[in-house]
Amino acid sequence: MQTRALDRIHFVTRHFNGLQGFRYWVPLGLIALSVGGTTYFENPQFLILRAVLFLGAFVMALSASWYYKRTFGEVEPQTASPAREVETLSIYCPAGPTPRLGGFQRMSPMVRSILIPLGLAVVLFTVFQTIRPDLIIDEDESLVQPPWATLSVSLALQDGPWTWPMRTHSTNKAMDGQLMYALLGSCFFGIWLGRGRRLSQSYYLGLGIVLLGLAAFGTFLGKFYRSEGETARIVDTLLPAVTHLWVAVLFCGAAMILAGLLDHWQLARVLGKPAKETQS
Repeated sequence: MQTRALDRIHFVTRHFNGLQGFRYWVPLGLIALSVGGTTYFENPQFLILRAVLFLGAFVMALSASWYYKRTFGEVEPQTASPAREVETLSIYCPAGPTPRLGGFQRMSPMVRSILIPLGLAVVLFTVFQTIRPDLIIDEDESLVQPPWATLSVSLALQDGPWTWPMRTHSTNKAMDGQLMYALLGSCFFGIWLGRGRRLSQSYYLGLGIVLLGLAAFGTFLGKFYRSEGETARIVDTLLPAVTHLWVAVLFCGAAMILAGLLDHWQLARVLGKPAKETQS
Protein backbone atom coordinates (compact mmCIF):
# COMPACT_ATOMS: atom_id res chain seq x y z
CA MET A 1 0.00 0.00 0.00
CA GLN A 2 2.88 2.39 0.76
CA THR A 3 4.32 1.82 -2.70
CA ARG A 4 0.97 2.54 -4.35
CA ALA A 5 0.56 5.72 -2.31
CA LEU A 6 4.01 6.94 -3.32
CA ASP A 7 3.26 6.12 -6.95
CA ARG A 8 0.03 8.13 -6.83
CA ILE A 9 1.81 11.07 -5.20
CA HIS A 10 4.56 10.94 -7.81
CA PHE A 11 2.00 10.91 -10.64
CA VAL A 12 -0.04 13.78 -9.20
CA THR A 13 2.98 15.97 -8.54
CA ARG A 14 4.35 15.23 -12.00
CA HIS A 15 1.05 16.28 -13.63
CA PHE A 16 0.09 18.84 -11.00
CA ASN A 17 -0.71 21.63 -13.45
CA GLY A 18 -2.59 19.39 -15.85
CA LEU A 19 -4.81 17.98 -13.10
CA GLN A 20 -6.12 21.41 -12.08
CA GLY A 21 -9.58 20.81 -13.46
CA PHE A 22 -11.10 24.06 -12.17
CA ARG A 23 -8.41 25.95 -14.04
CA TYR A 24 -8.76 24.38 -17.49
CA TRP A 25 -11.44 21.83 -18.40
CA VAL A 26 -14.31 23.08 -16.23
CA PRO A 27 -14.13 26.71 -17.47
CA LEU A 28 -13.86 25.51 -21.06
CA GLY A 29 -16.87 23.27 -20.52
CA LEU A 30 -18.90 26.14 -19.04
CA ILE A 31 -18.07 28.31 -22.04
CA ALA A 32 -19.16 25.49 -24.36
CA LEU A 33 -22.44 25.11 -22.45
CA SER A 34 -23.09 28.85 -22.62
CA VAL A 35 -22.52 28.84 -26.38
CA GLY A 36 -24.29 25.62 -27.32
CA GLY A 37 -27.05 25.41 -24.77
CA THR A 38 -28.66 28.75 -25.54
CA THR A 39 -28.15 28.95 -29.31
CA TYR A 40 -31.83 28.39 -30.15
CA PHE A 41 -33.32 30.38 -27.28
CA GLU A 42 -34.36 34.02 -27.51
CA ASN A 43 -35.85 34.20 -24.05
CA PRO A 44 -34.07 36.90 -21.98
CA GLN A 45 -33.82 34.50 -19.03
CA PHE A 46 -31.72 32.11 -21.09
CA LEU A 47 -29.56 34.98 -22.31
CA ILE A 48 -28.89 35.88 -18.67
CA LEU A 49 -28.00 32.24 -17.99
CA ARG A 50 -25.63 32.33 -20.94
CA ALA A 51 -23.91 35.43 -19.60
CA VAL A 52 -23.66 33.93 -16.11
CA LEU A 53 -22.04 30.76 -17.42
CA PHE A 54 -19.63 32.73 -19.59
CA LEU A 55 -18.56 35.10 -16.83
CA GLY A 56 -18.43 32.29 -14.30
CA ALA A 57 -15.99 30.41 -16.51
CA PHE A 58 -13.60 33.37 -16.63
CA VAL A 59 -13.87 34.03 -12.89
CA MET A 60 -13.21 30.37 -12.16
CA ALA A 61 -10.21 30.23 -14.50
CA LEU A 62 -8.67 33.36 -12.97
CA SER A 63 -9.25 32.37 -9.34
CA ALA A 64 -8.33 28.69 -9.75
CA SER A 65 -4.60 29.41 -9.88
CA TRP A 66 -4.76 31.18 -6.52
CA TYR A 67 -6.97 28.43 -5.08
CA TYR A 68 -4.66 25.57 -6.06
CA LYS A 69 -1.58 27.44 -4.91
CA ARG A 70 -3.11 28.18 -1.51
CA THR A 71 -4.66 24.72 -1.03
CA PHE A 72 -2.04 22.38 -2.46
CA GLY A 73 1.06 24.56 -2.85
CA GLU A 74 3.31 24.61 -5.91
CA VAL A 75 5.35 22.03 -7.77
CA GLU A 76 8.61 23.29 -9.23
CA PRO A 77 10.14 21.34 -12.13
CA GLN A 78 13.62 19.96 -11.66
CA THR A 79 16.28 21.75 -13.69
CA ALA A 80 19.25 19.97 -15.13
CA SER A 81 22.61 20.70 -13.49
CA PRO A 82 25.26 22.62 -15.45
CA ALA A 83 27.51 19.56 -15.48
CA ARG A 84 24.70 17.54 -17.02
CA GLU A 85 24.13 20.18 -19.70
CA VAL A 86 27.83 20.34 -20.61
CA GLU A 87 27.98 16.58 -20.76
CA THR A 88 24.99 16.48 -23.09
CA LEU A 89 26.35 19.14 -25.44
CA SER A 90 29.89 17.74 -25.60
CA ILE A 91 28.94 14.49 -27.34
CA TYR A 92 31.13 13.92 -30.40
CA CYS A 93 29.22 14.25 -33.67
CA PRO A 94 30.91 12.69 -36.74
CA ALA A 95 28.72 14.75 -39.09
CA GLY A 96 30.44 17.98 -38.12
CA PRO A 97 30.40 20.56 -35.36
CA THR A 98 27.53 20.56 -32.90
CA PRO A 99 25.01 23.31 -33.72
CA ARG A 100 24.13 25.90 -31.13
CA LEU A 101 21.20 24.71 -29.03
CA GLY A 102 20.67 27.85 -27.00
CA GLY A 103 16.99 28.64 -26.56
CA PHE A 104 15.89 25.40 -28.22
CA GLN A 105 13.28 23.36 -26.38
CA ARG A 106 12.27 19.88 -27.35
CA MET A 107 8.59 19.03 -27.62
CA SER A 108 7.33 17.50 -24.39
CA PRO A 109 6.04 13.91 -24.45
CA MET A 110 2.57 15.10 -23.41
CA VAL A 111 2.32 17.54 -26.33
CA ARG A 112 3.57 14.86 -28.70
CA SER A 113 1.02 12.36 -27.35
CA ILE A 114 -1.79 14.83 -28.04
CA LEU A 115 -0.67 16.18 -31.41
CA ILE A 116 -0.25 12.76 -33.03
CA PRO A 117 -3.86 11.60 -32.40
CA LEU A 118 -5.15 15.07 -33.31
CA GLY A 119 -3.34 15.04 -36.65
CA LEU A 120 -4.47 11.50 -37.38
CA ALA A 121 -8.07 12.40 -36.53
CA VAL A 122 -8.04 15.39 -38.89
CA VAL A 123 -6.59 13.34 -41.75
CA LEU A 124 -9.02 10.44 -41.31
CA PHE A 125 -12.00 12.75 -40.89
CA THR A 126 -11.14 14.61 -44.09
CA VAL A 127 -10.66 11.40 -46.07
CA PHE A 128 -13.85 9.75 -44.83
CA GLN A 129 -15.91 12.88 -45.35
CA THR A 130 -14.71 12.85 -48.97
CA ILE A 131 -15.37 9.23 -49.87
CA ARG A 132 -18.45 8.52 -47.78
CA PRO A 133 -22.00 8.66 -49.20
CA ASP A 134 -23.24 12.16 -48.46
CA LEU A 135 -26.30 12.97 -46.40
CA ILE A 136 -28.16 16.21 -46.94
CA ILE A 137 -29.59 17.42 -43.63
CA ASP A 138 -32.57 19.76 -43.70
CA GLU A 139 -33.24 21.34 -40.32
CA ASP A 140 -35.68 24.01 -39.29
CA GLU A 141 -33.46 26.96 -38.34
CA SER A 142 -36.14 29.62 -38.21
CA LEU A 143 -35.97 29.73 -34.37
CA VAL A 144 -39.78 29.67 -34.35
CA GLN A 145 -39.96 26.23 -32.75
CA PRO A 146 -38.12 25.23 -29.57
CA PRO A 147 -34.99 23.15 -30.19
CA TRP A 148 -36.54 19.87 -29.03
CA ALA A 149 -39.19 20.27 -31.76
CA THR A 150 -36.56 20.52 -34.52
CA LEU A 151 -34.98 17.15 -33.76
CA SER A 152 -36.93 15.45 -36.54
CA VAL A 153 -34.68 16.24 -39.49
CA SER A 154 -35.05 14.85 -42.99
CA LEU A 155 -32.00 13.32 -44.64
CA ALA A 156 -31.63 12.60 -48.34
CA LEU A 157 -28.97 10.06 -49.34
CA GLN A 158 -26.77 11.01 -52.28
CA ASP A 159 -25.76 8.16 -54.57
CA GLY A 160 -22.13 7.41 -55.19
CA PRO A 161 -18.89 8.36 -53.45
CA TRP A 162 -16.50 11.02 -54.69
CA THR A 163 -19.41 13.32 -55.46
CA TRP A 164 -19.63 16.92 -54.37
CA PRO A 165 -23.31 17.83 -53.98
CA MET A 166 -24.46 21.23 -52.81
CA ARG A 167 -24.51 20.91 -49.05
CA THR A 168 -27.00 22.84 -46.99
CA HIS A 169 -26.06 25.05 -44.08
CA SER A 170 -27.45 22.42 -41.70
CA THR A 171 -25.23 19.76 -43.29
CA ASN A 172 -22.12 21.88 -42.83
CA LYS A 173 -23.02 22.52 -39.19
CA ALA A 174 -23.53 18.80 -38.62
CA MET A 175 -20.05 18.15 -40.06
CA ASP A 176 -18.63 20.79 -37.72
CA GLY A 177 -20.16 18.96 -34.77
CA GLN A 178 -18.73 15.64 -35.92
CA LEU A 179 -15.31 17.26 -36.32
CA MET A 180 -15.62 18.63 -32.80
CA TYR A 181 -16.27 15.11 -31.53
CA ALA A 182 -13.21 13.82 -33.40
CA LEU A 183 -10.89 16.57 -32.15
CA LEU A 184 -11.94 16.44 -28.50
CA GLY A 185 -12.04 12.63 -28.49
CA SER A 186 -8.54 12.37 -29.95
CA CYS A 187 -7.33 15.00 -27.45
CA PHE A 188 -8.72 12.95 -24.55
CA PHE A 189 -7.14 9.80 -25.99
CA GLY A 190 -3.79 11.59 -26.31
CA ILE A 191 -3.97 12.81 -22.70
CA TRP A 192 -4.57 9.23 -21.56
CA LEU A 193 -1.52 8.09 -23.53
CA GLY A 194 0.62 10.97 -22.29
CA ARG A 195 -0.24 10.23 -18.67
CA GLY A 196 1.04 6.69 -18.91
CA ARG A 197 -2.24 4.85 -19.70
CA ARG A 198 -2.98 4.69 -15.98
CA LEU A 199 -6.13 3.08 -14.64
CA SER A 200 -6.86 6.22 -12.61
CA GLN A 201 -6.97 8.18 -15.88
CA SER A 202 -9.21 5.71 -17.69
CA TYR A 203 -12.06 8.23 -17.79
CA TYR A 204 -10.11 10.03 -20.52
CA LEU A 205 -10.01 6.80 -22.50
CA GLY A 206 -13.73 6.21 -21.98
CA LEU A 207 -14.72 9.74 -22.96
CA GLY A 208 -12.38 9.62 -25.94
CA ILE A 209 -13.90 6.37 -27.20
CA VAL A 210 -17.44 7.74 -26.86
CA LEU A 211 -16.63 11.00 -28.68
CA LEU A 212 -14.65 9.27 -31.43
CA GLY A 213 -17.50 6.77 -31.78
CA LEU A 214 -19.99 9.61 -32.28
CA ALA A 215 -17.71 11.18 -34.89
CA ALA A 216 -17.42 7.87 -36.76
CA PHE A 217 -21.16 7.24 -36.50
CA GLY A 218 -21.97 10.67 -37.90
CA THR A 219 -19.46 10.24 -40.72
CA PHE A 220 -20.93 6.89 -41.82
CA LEU A 221 -24.52 7.73 -40.96
CA GLY A 222 -25.56 7.10 -44.56
CA LYS A 223 -24.70 3.42 -44.21
CA PHE A 224 -27.00 2.98 -41.22
CA TYR A 225 -29.79 5.47 -41.82
CA ARG A 226 -31.93 3.13 -43.93
CA SER A 227 -31.48 0.18 -41.59
CA GLU A 228 -34.35 -1.58 -39.90
CA GLY A 229 -35.05 -3.21 -36.58
CA GLU A 230 -32.75 -2.61 -33.60
CA THR A 231 -30.22 -0.73 -35.74
CA ALA A 232 -32.89 1.76 -36.78
CA ARG A 233 -33.83 2.42 -33.15
CA ILE A 234 -30.18 3.06 -32.25
CA VAL A 235 -29.85 5.42 -35.21
CA ASP A 236 -32.96 7.36 -34.17
CA THR A 237 -31.61 7.68 -30.63
CA LEU A 238 -28.18 8.95 -31.69
CA LEU A 239 -29.41 11.03 -34.63
CA PRO A 240 -29.74 14.37 -32.75
CA ALA A 241 -26.21 14.08 -31.36
CA VAL A 242 -24.62 13.82 -34.81
CA THR A 243 -26.89 16.13 -36.83
CA HIS A 244 -27.26 19.16 -34.55
CA LEU A 245 -24.23 21.31 -33.83
CA TRP A 246 -25.66 22.68 -30.60
CA VAL A 247 -26.15 19.17 -29.24
CA ALA A 248 -22.54 18.34 -30.08
CA VAL A 249 -21.38 21.49 -28.28
CA LEU A 250 -23.42 20.49 -25.23
CA PHE A 251 -21.99 16.97 -25.22
CA CYS A 252 -18.42 18.24 -25.60
CA GLY A 253 -18.94 20.83 -22.88
CA ALA A 254 -20.33 18.20 -20.51
CA ALA A 255 -17.37 15.92 -21.29
CA MET A 256 -14.91 18.73 -20.51
CA ILE A 257 -16.61 19.48 -17.18
CA LEU A 258 -16.67 15.79 -16.24
CA ALA A 259 -12.97 15.38 -17.07
CA GLY A 260 -12.09 18.52 -15.09
CA LEU A 261 -14.08 17.41 -12.04
CA LEU A 262 -12.46 13.97 -12.07
CA ASP A 263 -9.01 15.53 -12.44
CA HIS A 264 -9.67 17.81 -9.47
CA TRP A 265 -11.06 14.92 -7.44
CA GLN A 266 -7.91 12.90 -8.07
CA LEU A 267 -5.70 15.86 -7.13
CA ALA A 268 -7.62 16.54 -3.92
CA ARG A 269 -7.79 12.84 -3.05
CA VAL A 270 -4.02 12.39 -3.18
CA LEU A 271 -2.69 15.73 -1.96
CA GLY A 272 -5.51 16.41 0.48
CA LYS A 273 -4.70 13.47 2.74
CA PRO A 274 -1.46 14.80 4.24
CA ALA A 275 -3.17 18.08 5.19
CA LYS A 276 -5.93 16.19 7.04
CA GLU A 277 -3.42 14.03 8.83
CA THR A 278 -1.45 17.06 10.05
CA GLN A 279 -4.59 18.71 11.36
CA SER A 280 -5.55 15.61 13.30
